[in-house]
Amino acid sequence: MCETVGEGRPSPWTVSDLTAPERALLTGVRQWFRAGTAGAMASMRIGLNVAGVPNTALLPLFALLGTFAVANARKPEIRCPACSRVSADEAALLDALAAIQSGEAEVAAQLFDRWLPLVALCMATDAMRELAGILDTARIYLPRRRPARLLAMAAE
Repeated sequence: MCETVGEGRPSPWTVSDLTAPERALLTGVRQWFRAGTAGAMASMRIGLNVAGVPNTALLPLFALLGTFAVANARKPEIRCPACSRVSADEAALLDALAAIQSGEAEVAAQLFDRWLPLVALCMATDAMRELAGILDTARIYLPRRRPARLLAMAAE
């Protein structure tokens, strides 16, 4: 059983609602937050490969996730890899990447701004651009789920 069920802000989505690349990216993010780069690398590589995401996506994904390791970064709510629900923060991470793919870098920056100080935000945006380019080249396009409204409602 997932120890994070019922905690934090929920989103309306479950893992089964996500596309295969979204599931692979989300599972990778969850594994990274639990085990770090070294502990999650092998399983992340396998999961991304199964979903058709090129191995070249690992480096910018690790760079993106590494921005949360900086001082003064607020950590998003990341659930355990087995959790069937998607948190609002996890949905925002996926939507930020989809926004970059859609040419809406300012939306992605706004989604990440609540977690990261300015320098880390710039690094995260650069890493997201690189990751989005790799996904675009592989013809993998993430759908916009637009959780920003959910996050604003939860903050009220």
